[in-house]
Amino acid sequence: MRFSAGLALACALAAGQGKADGRPFTMNDQLALEDFGRVAFSPDGRWLIAERYGPFKDAPNFDHEAYGHQGGSRLLITDVQAGGAPRNLLAEDPKAGDTFGEFSPDGARVLVFRLKDHRREVGVAVMATGEVTWSGLTADPEIWTAQARWRNDHQVVVIARPPDAPSMLLGGGWQTQARTQAAWAASSRGDYSGVTLGAGRYARVNPGPADYALALFDVEQRQARVLAHGAFLDMLISPDRKTVALSREAELTAPEDGGVIRLSYPHRRRRLLLVDLDTGSTARPCPACDLAQNMWAWSPDSKTIVAAARDQPGFNATYGYWRLGADGKATPLASQLRVGLVSAGNMAVPTGQTVWLGPDPVVLAQPEGSKRFDWWRLTVKGPINLTASFEPPLGTALAADAKGVLISTASGLVRLPPQGAPRVLAPPTVQWQPARLLPGQAATLLLADQDGRGRLVSTAGTEGLAAAPPKEAGLRAFSSKGDAAAVLKDEHGVKTLTLYRPRTRSRALVTINAGLAEVQFSRPLAVKHSGKSGEALTSWLYLPADHKAGDDRPIVVVPYTGERYDQPPAYFMPGSVFPTVNVQLLVAQGYAVIAPSLPVAPAAEPADGLADAILGVVDSARAQYPGLSDTRLALWGQSFGGWSALMAGSQSPRFKALVATAPATDLTTFHSALRPVALAVPEVAMSLTNMAGWAEGGQGRMGAPPWGAPERYARNSPLLHADTITAPVLLAYGDMDFDTTQVTAMFMSLSRQGKDVELLYYRGENHQIIGPANVRDLYQRAFAFLADALGSASGPDTTIAPARTSGVAVESRPSQ
Repeated sequence: MRFSAGLALACALAAGQGKADGRPFTMNDQLALEDFGRVAFSPDGRWLIAERYGPFKDAPNFDHEAYGHQGGSRLLITDVQAGGAPRNLLAEDPKAGDTFGEFSPDGARVLVFRLKDHRREVGVAVMATGEVTWSGLTADPEIWTAQARWRNDHQVVVIARPPDAPSMLLGGGWQTQARTQAAWAASSRGDYSGVTLGAGRYARVNPGPADYALALFDVEQRQARVLAHGAFLDMLISPDRKTVALSREAELTAPEDGGVIRLSYPHRRRRLLLVDLDTGSTARPCPACDLAQNMWAWSPDSKTIVAAARDQPGFNATYGYWRLGADGKATPLASQLRVGLVSAGNMAVPTGQTVWLGPDPVVLAQPEGSKRFDWWRLTVKGPINLTASFEPPLGTALAADAKGVLISTASGLVRLPPQGAPRVLAPPTVQWQPARLLPGQAATLLLADQDGRGRLVSTAGTEGLAAAPPKEAGLRAFSSKGDAAAVLKDEHGVKTLTLYRPRTRSRALVTINAGLAEVQFSRPLAVKHSGKSGEALTSWLYLPADHKAGDDRPIVVVPYTGERYDQPPAYFMPGSVFPTVNVQLLVAQGYAVIAPSLPVAPAAEPADGLADAILGVVDSARAQYPGLSDTRLALWGQSFGGWSALMAGSQSPRFKALVATAPATDLTTFHSALRPVALAVPEVAMSLTNMAGWAEGGQGRMGAPPWGAPERYARNSPLLHADTITAPVLLAYGDMDFDTTQVTAMFMSLSRQGKDVELLYYRGENHQIIGPANVRDLYQRAFAFLADALGSASGPDTTIAPARTSGVAVESRPSQ
């Protein structure tokens, strides 16, 4: 039996590892990784534009948090028809990063954004020549909402803000630091340096939302005209291009006593404002209505918006559908229909959609008291269920416009036409993909691969021939002509942006991370096991190439409670710029690494049986892949994975080392935490519900506030089980993360007991440590910690070069 297992291991290693003669993966490799951002075809299909993010370590600065990589972005443009190699669309600025937005209606120009010195300036570039006209306006990144849209071929509507105005996306990093430093300086001068917050009847003292400008930029005149001011969040331009609908933030959303707060509820109310783009005149239909995000649509005659909204003050008030007129009138529609809540990870997301088909709005909604979603036509005679005869729709529409709506169901791809009965266009076995679009834009085409043949279908129901990228390629964009752009990623993380055209050979456009081709990586090996309820699960094991059945190889488990990995986690694969825990570096150090599937039942407590579940995966891995140690076992987790490491470590002495980065340790205090950014930049970051939503109705799964379920909070708080932690602990945290007391309290609690614990505290860092020198320091110290706790893993000593600051190696610097 042992011989058979060893033979199976040898076969698995032979099939599962990279080049046997490759060099080990290093921190230099990690910090030099490049990536591709947004990729899109112009409307006429002639041009293909791609964002290429340069080496991460070469970003001009790292105080934009997750957007730091965009600071080194370059725009590459390819003439699809003429062929040839991609060229830079804009002249390079070594201290700036360029990204792009919407194409002009005629397809000749494109919006571009230059991130430099904490500004993100809007410009307009001519695709044929690269000539660019800069507007002088700064706009936020378009992650969830529209910030810049074409009115016509020469005018652009922009939600503009001063460069130093509060911004959660652009300023979440540097503004926290700048405002805090300014307050310290004011205090030293004897000036006012405080912030005042309130709730209940004192809510009026809270700072209001950030004030932005609605500007109209004329490209030909090279002038911008401000039309309105307000806390604008999102925009939608009418079909006649005369009016823009704006979602603007208002007062903070206050919780109620009772019920369960969910993470996805917006932290501020959102009101509708209509602005005439010629005169600047405004209308406010339904001033009390609170808009849902991205659930609105203009009527074809530009006289009315139908939107998901609510006019009740309750925190948990449901969204219904409203007709909101440009004349200022507001009418609720189909009062029995509601926007439903859909569980998505650790959130409950309000889910609805609005489209106009002919004279009627068509909406995705649930009848009151029902769990089923359907598409309803809202007529003057009442709502008509369009999808009752099909299996329930699976999420929002894949594509939608005035020509039709394409929805995915278990019955297949269903089309809702402007007139007539819906019908199935394709069986459920065909997997359709919409194009990746900007927020607020709806896809009008879908692409599928049927037996190696590309197939396009439009909202009008027409079909066409398309290219079919390989199934393993990551589709990024496709055009109405059937051309497609996809990223091919090999087993080493080398990525190639490739153009595919019907009846034509594919063409490689640009390759990044080519240096990884010589690196030896570990590929995931499936570990089959049973879950808490006996369900069949798969976890994933990563082994060094020299692993043998006779080894006593130490294991590092990377837990994240609630995750189920039916496929290997993408962020642990070679080429991942932001791995939560760097599995490949751990393997290069000689460790075996396990990514365990740890699903949690909806009503279950996350801590219940956690250590047993993890150890069950470990024991299954040891049985299936000989050579794994039974005693040299560590846990390393990030965020809720850090909580998982500490919680499991308090439940079993089999774990000999615990590494927890950015963990929650006390769910009671975490429930009511205010992040540093909320105190420094409350206009955009203050929330009365955010962490309560995480703890009660989100990932924390407490189901109530602490005073409503104190025992449940105690059972699930590692801090309150610090007395049963037996392994050495390494904690790491950024000073701008959620709540620094989560790690300082754990550190002091373990210290109080005389236990072995180390705290790494990084200034200027947020929820994930990203500064290159800090990343080096974290991994250097973590590897030393693991080696001390587990003994040598016999890995190479070249993976972590010493981090340097002003020429001084941090390895010789004492902890601060």
